[in-house]
Formats: sequence, structure tokens, C-alpha cells
Amino acid sequence: MSGGVPPAGGDTNGAGDVAVVLTGGGARAAYQVGFLRWIARHIPDVSFPIITGVSAGAINAAYLAAFPGTHGEAIERLASLWQSLSVEKVFRVDTSSLLGQMARWGVRLVSGGSAIAPEVRGLVDTAPLRETLDTVFKFPEGGMARGIARQLETRRLSALAIVTSNYTTGQSVIWTQGRDLRDWERPTRRSRATEMSLDHVMASAALPLFFPAVHLNGAWHGDGGIRLTTPCSPAIHLGATRILALSTRYASTREEADQPMVAGYPPPLQISGQLLNAIFLDDLGRDSQELQRVNMLLQEVPPEKRRGLRKIQLLVARPSKDLGKLVAEFEPRLPRFFRHLTRSLGSRETSTPDVLSLLTFDPEYLSALIEIGETDAAGQADEIRALLGVKKQKPEAGASSVNRQPVTQDS
Repeated sequence: MSGGVPPAGGDTNGAGDVAVVLTGGGARAAYQVGFLRWIARHIPDVSFPIITGVSAGAINAAYLAAFPGTHGEAIERLASLWQSLSVEKVFRVDTSSLLGQMARWGVRLVSGGSAIAPEVRGLVDTAPLRETLDTVFKFPEGGMARGIARQLETRRLSALAIVTSNYTTGQSVIWTQGRDLRDWERPTRRSRATEMSLDHVMASAALPLFFPAVHLNGAWHGDGGIRLTTPCSPAIHLGATRILALSTRYASTREEADQPMVAGYPPPLQISGQLLNAIFLDDLGRDSQELQRVNMLLQEVPPEKRRGLRKIQLLVARPSKDLGKLVAEFEPRLPRFFRHLTRSLGSRETSTPDVLSLLTFDPEYLSALIEIGETDAAGQADEIRALLGVKKQKPEAGASSVNRQPVTQDS
């Protein structure tokens, strides 16, 4: 449980109290950029001194923490980056590469563990993603590490956290960089102060089985969402009392949840999509409920008896549209052989190909996600301003009601 839990001793790390929590979701993370772009354009003085990211959200988090310009400029550049992405810039989809990966996995499966078994490190080769990000983080005055250090020096940034999963121990590792930070430990998760690098971002974004793990600090690390049951915990440990958490998963209504997604036996892609949703995208709602319960309890306890616990003001934003259904419109735009493989696994046999919503790095699809994010932020303008301490304004023209996660507000 992350609800209001501070570091050992009941103290915070002294960081600024407003945090943005960027969860995972592969290509879906473009939605976060749209949401933040609306905030930057309509609340230009906004500041998030605490930034945490996991999986694809770690890419957004690291960029926001390292960019040398203003927050608004960082968001605009980040939006341009996502809108320019293609599958080829994230992983290799040429026929020879995909066939080679399939052949290695095939030999591995039939080898019986013998010496002929080849080493396999993922279903796809993510060398293009490393090249893309290496270019993205080459700022004029230095790379990622220098950019983060400069933001810390100017006190525009208090702390950055990126989460990975240690495949050797099964623990979540929260890598932190900030001012006057201390490590904390729990049975299944622990923090480690470090100087952030591209390896930390690549490791956090390494979807298990699909993307290869990354060697960090003597162990192999992958997607940070695997065991992160309390996504808000890193931000709270870093001193946050107000948190904007951006999910990338649509919360279906009861009627929608009862609708079948497939006819007949579910294909592999449908089953794998359910697994990925359960592993990476469901925990924010549970964490929000825990925080709400702790806040309610703290209302009944005098401040001097709270033993260091503090109330957390939390706003969780989710897409107002089912991105799994949306991606079906863009499936024909995928590279031919990669599209052939996904169809073999059943991408056209389900109405909600969730796996494709994580892997479809297509400019039009990503632009659509950014647009949805902006629209959803406009629909939650009052809640956003309340969280950030900005005076309430009249409803934005064209703002629409959106599918909202119940929020916990500090009264």
C-alpha cells in the first residue's frame, strides 16, 4: 500500500509536493503527452517538480526531466517526437530480422535445453529504439544526464524516478535522481539513487518477451510495470502530496465489460492482451482506492497522531475511448510482414486487439492518441486546476465529458 506512506522515520525527502506519475502502455503513452500538452497550453506556469515514469511512461518522464527549455517547450517537442514515430523506429520489422528471431525461438523450444540452444533476448530487435532515443536525448548543452543535473541545479526539478523490474530477484527497482534523497526498501521493491542513463529508460520500457532485457548494475532488468502494484508509491516517497497520475487504460462501463470481444475460442493475441492489461495497466485503480481509504482514516486522526502519514490529493486521468478498439482502425497500416504475423495470432478475430494498441507506432494512430489526451484534459479542466491550485475558470469551449477515474481530493 502506498497510501500516504513516507520514507522511514516519517519524513519526506523535502522535494516539491506536486508530482506527475506516468504509467506504461507502449504506444499508448502518446495519450499522456496530449493530456500534458493541454495543461501546458492552458496553465502555462504549471510545474511538476517530481516526475515518475514506468515502461513507456519512463520515456516521457526522462524527457520532461532532462529538457533544457520550459515545460511547455518540452511537451511540444515530445508531441512532435511521438507524432514522428513509426514501428521501424522502435523495433526491426524487416522480414529477415523477424524470421531470424522466429528461427532462434523455434530452435530454443525444440532444443530440450541442450548446448545447441541459442540465446534469445526478445521477440523483436529494439536496436532502432535505442538509436531513436539516443538522438532524441542529444540536447544542445549535453545529453540526458547533464539535462537532469541542470534541472536539479536550477531547482526546477526536485526528483525523477524510473522503475524497472529486476529479472534476477523479481523485485521492482525504483531508480531515483534528485536532491537530498534517501533509499527505501520493501520486500518486493527498493529504491536506488543513480545518475540516469538511456539504459534505465530502455530497461523500464522493455516489454517482457517482446523486448529484450537490459543489463543494469550487474543484473538484467525489464519492464518496470510487472510488479509495481503501487504506482503512486515512488512519488509519495519523494515527497509528493498532490499527484496527477496518467493512465493509458480505458475504464469500461458495466455494459461494455459484459460485451464479448471474440466469437469462439480466444486467439493467442486476445489472451496475451488480457495478460498485459493485468500485469501493467490495472494497478493504478487499486492504488487509488488504497489512497482514498487512507485519506478517509486520516481525516479522523489528529495531525500529531498520524505517525508521519499524510493525506494525498490524487487525480487519475484515463482515456475516454477504448484504445484497444481504436487501434483496429490502424491495423492495416502496420508493416506487411509484421501485420501478417499479428493476424496469424488473431488480431482480426477480436474487437479489442490490446496488444496492437501497445505496439502500433504509427504517426496517425499516435496523433489520434494525443488528440484524445488533449480533449480529455479539457474535460477535466476544473479538477486539474484544483489539483494545481489554480483558480477555477469557466468551462473550456468544446470541452466534453470524459470517462473519469474517481478522484481523491484533500478537503
